[in-house]
Amino acid sequence: MTDEKAPRSAKGWHIADWPPLAWVETGIKLAAIVIGIVTLVQALVSGEYRFPAGLRLIQFSTLLVLSIALLAAILDRYRQREIVAMVFVVLSNLAHWGMVVSLASIPGPGWLLLAFVALMLAGDAVKLVSLQVHGFSVRDTSQVMLFGLTSFYIVGYLVVLLSELILMFGQ
Repeated sequence: MTDEKAPRSAKGWHIADWPPLAWVETGIKLAAIVIGIVTLVQALVSGEYRFPAGLRLIQFSTLLVLSIALLAAILDRYRQREIVAMVFVVLSNLAHWGMVVSLASIPGPGWLLLAFVALMLAGDAVKLVSLQVHGFSVRDTSQVMLFGLTSFYIVGYLVVLLSELILMFGQ
């Protein structure tokens, strides 16, 4: 994205010229976001909550950490002043918090949890490829840091995914 080189004060709100792989990542994650928001609505409608235990507690804790970390991205996107990224990060936050709330609700997210983390994982895998192919950078953030942050989320999603598979097939 060529406009990332412009001084922060010189940039107003804008829509960046994203490479195709970034749009693929966005599309995959938008599907996950829909799932996350659906689970939030279901959890709020059910109105019954319980603190998770066992592997559900691991999933809850992992998604809680990922959700808290994702809050920082809102400030970063505000600094970028990129409209698509800002809307996306707000929706992504809502979806992640939806999964956290859903894991503390009865009956829980069910198969939607597996679909959510699988899609987010796939989106982040595309993001890693996109970072490599397009050499994308954000202001002063190094590529190593971008790979590290993305990998942090990949590990988190893998923890939730693998624990869900254990719950589904380990019994």
